Amino acid sequence: MSGISPGIIEHRLNVDPAHKPVAQKKRHIGPEPTAAATMEVQKLLDAVFIRECQYLEWISNVVVIKKSNGSW
Repeated sequence: MSGISPGIIEHRLNVDPAHKPVAQKKRHIGPEPTAAATMEVQKLLDAVFIRECQYLEWISNVVVIKKSNGSW
């Protein structure tokens, strides 16, 4: 399309296909960070920036960090 080789612009992980992925232990977060994460995900879904997809295995945990101004 743009004349750029796909090998240059595609993202690939340097992972050995012989190794099985390691699933992280599911971490539970408190009600306030959960509400902040849910609200942010809903904003991204409404803006059609992300879409829902189903995976057979858990990929990673959500990490919510409190900012210096008190918001999440």
